[in-house]
Amino acid sequence: MADVNVHCPQCHSAHVYRHGHNPNNRDRFRCCDCLRVFQLTYVYEARKPGVKEKIMEMYLSGAGIRKTARVLNVSTNTVIRTLKKENALA
Repeated sequence: MADVNVHCPQCHSAHVYRHGHNPNNRDRFRCCDCLRVFQLTYVYEARKPGVKEKIMEMYLSGAGIRKTARVLNVSTNTVIRTLKKENALA
């Protein structure tokens, strides 16, 4: 069996433990330092790193909500929610 070094994506600590699995049977991990629960790989596109930044970048360059959702393969609700959290739709 191969060992995999898992580090927390939030605080980069190596002090993590296996915290069950998601409905798709992928392992979940929990950091003992910051208590964040995370997975090594995500199926849903919006959870992948850098997607929120791409949404903001496309919005600032003038792309519409539907086009952004179509290009990034996420829901229009995800795009709107991200823009509201960043106060871009004020």
